[in-house]
Amino acid sequence: MSAPMTPAATLWARLSALLLVAGQQLIRILQRIPAVRHAHEERERRHLAAVEAQRWADEVRVAASRADEAAERWQEFRQHSEEHAEAAWLAWQEADRQLDKTRAAAAFRTPDTLRTTTEFAARERFLHRAVAEAVERGDLPATVATDLSAGEGGWNPRLHPVEQELVLHRAIAAVRYHLYRQAVDAEESAQHDARLAAATRDSLRREVSLASGQAAAQRHHLLPEQPPATATTAVASWVQRTA
Repeated sequence: MSAPMTPAATLWARLSALLLVAGQQLIRILQRIPAVRHAHEERERRHLAAVEAQRWADEVRVAASRADEAAERWQEFRQHSEEHAEAAWLAWQEADRQLDKTRAAAAFRTPDTLRTTTEFAARERFLHRAVAEAVERGDLPATVATDLSAGEGGWNPRLHPVEQELVLHRAIAAVRYHLYRQAVDAEESAQHDARLAAATRDSLRREVSLASGQAAAQRHHLLPEQPPATATTAVASWVQRTA
């Protein structure tokens, strides 16, 4: 059970209540004065503008940080694309050189022997083995082996082994050239995206500098947060803020 209030405490409580009412009435009276009301509204407007400027600066700073990370990732992807295109070009060149050698060999191949069933079977085994090895090396897609087994795709197991090698190396060179062109297209696309990401990053960096400067210039308009106050201190604070 709480102790009864002393006469002094009771008097102080009543006085505080009267001061609170008087302070609120004084604030309402002051707010009716046009010059004071205008000064108060202007301070509030500048405070809100400063808050908005700081909020925008913070948001732009976050966006710029993300843009930095994105630009770095795109730069790494562009570099990988360049390396892949270079490797694809070298593979195509190697396949083209091998094709030239096979063409030269085909010009001096030995005449066909008597085309017997055994000879045709040997040629077919040679072609299947050569195609399987090319697929395993990655020189030809696996679909070529499927077409060969199904007797599709224009593969002729009855050709002379040298002619079969010529057809095989033409196919390898064509595939390597196709892969090279795909790598070049991917590289160009990666370069474009990397340039776009870098431009976005640089633009946001400039925006961060501008927004930070604007926020700093308006920071002195920010009003301090006021803790709950008594009527006397509330009136004094309000008068000071509108002065």
